[in-house]
Amino acid sequence: MTRQTQTQATSAAQPFILQGSERFGKSGSPQPIYYPGDAVTLIGEAYFADDLHLELIEKTALQGFQSFRKTSLKARAHILNNLADRLEAHQETLALLITRESGKPITLSQREVARSVKVCRGYAAQVERSTATLMQVEGRSVRLSRFPIGPVLAITPYNFPLNLVIHKLAPAIAAGCSITIKPAPQTPLTALYLGRLAAEAGYEAINVIPAQNSLAETLVRSNAFAKLSFTGSAPVGWHLRSIAGNKSVTLELGGNAAVIVDDLTEPVESLAQRIALGAFSFAGQICISVQRILIQDALKDTLLPALVNATRQLKVGDPFKADTDIGPMISIQQVQRTRSIIKDALKAGANVIYGGNTFNAFTMNPTLLDRTTPAMAVNAEEVFAPIATVSTYHHLEEALALVNRSRYGLQAGLYSHHTPKIEQAYQTLDVGGLLINDIPTTRLDLLPYGGVKDSGLGREGVLCGIEEYTYLKTLIQK
Repeated sequence: MTRQTQTQATSAAQPFILQGSERFGKSGSPQPIYYPGDAVTLIGEAYFADDLHLELIEKTALQGFQSFRKTSLKARAHILNNLADRLEAHQETLALLITRESGKPITLSQREVARSVKVCRGYAAQVERSTATLMQVEGRSVRLSRFPIGPVLAITPYNFPLNLVIHKLAPAIAAGCSITIKPAPQTPLTALYLGRLAAEAGYEAINVIPAQNSLAETLVRSNAFAKLSFTGSAPVGWHLRSIAGNKSVTLELGGNAAVIVDDLTEPVESLAQRIALGAFSFAGQICISVQRILIQDALKDTLLPALVNATRQLKVGDPFKADTDIGPMISIQQVQRTRSIIKDALKAGANVIYGGNTFNAFTMNPTLLDRTTPAMAVNAEEVFAPIATVSTYHHLEEALALVNRSRYGLQAGLYSHHTPKIEQAYQTLDVGGLLINDIPTTRLDLLPYGGVKDSGLGREGVLCGIEEYTYLKTLIQK
């Protein structure tokens, strides 16, 4: 793969998409998109919408819904499978584009495309299983059916510019809704590429609107949308919910995921490698990255050296190389923010076990800290950076209490052989998902995914996603 291939820019600014077509889009302001690994290599340009486009966006969202809501379940499944076929056919181009826009290591980008294909096929199968529920209640015939909720507004982040969009697009198609996607300003090109593939697959009820975040608030306030699905930071998500009016709202927000190591359920070297990858892959820019590592104190002298060694072995550098684990962060500002977080922790008494410095101006080395306290930002907040803290405990109850001592509750992990302890953790931890003998960075796209407390509201995932985009209607016949 040549450097020219890696960073070749799109030849012209890409228009935004309305009702599956680019014909409306060549207006607004063309914005350059730069490779985050140097902030100067031009990847492409995209037209960004502004408030002057609001009426047109609203109109096309409503028109798209009125047309698409009438499609049959079979037609929706067909579109989803068509989209999956197109994602597979374009997987190399899409993976390269994800890496160009986000700096994600290429192997992770390839995995993201593969996951997106599975999500589309999963929703296709789920649509085909959708049937009305029939019953008899007090001598009356009753039918329960789900109906599309209306036009959907989807606001997505930069860290999974394809798969997190698919997790909103696919259920919208399955439910019979139109969708307006407002991608992250840093990564609009992947969403635009996906929008064109969706239109080719037969789904024209789609808008893809690159825009600055200020327009997002205007769209959230708009009465044209019946549903808001947002993935991003907790402060932004809860603010958008507060201005969303009577919309249905799904929020997939942040976390400071913890992994508890109560047993060595596998060889210590492989367990340490797994935790290190969960903490530092994609520079920790994943909402379920391992941020807090809690080790049973009898295991510390065995696990901690292995964890330091596994962290040291991670490859930092060029994300276009297949053996790279950690590439650039999304911006130089995020690198500077990460350095400030580490500096503040050290001032408060933390100690650097490994790392703590930059690889270059755009890339952070992975960092392990100990001697931290639960109140420090490195434990209490979502760092969204290649930082993980290490602490010990004596009894499992102490570890469970430490995990719960957080305003977040997305996912957690527990390594244990003991069924009673597993059940105790499952019953005690205030999280949306608990991973046993694995890291909390694992997400199975088929299953419900989401958090409690400040980590969000509602669930995504193939088995429950359609419900979030529909409402239940009851037919009672005497």
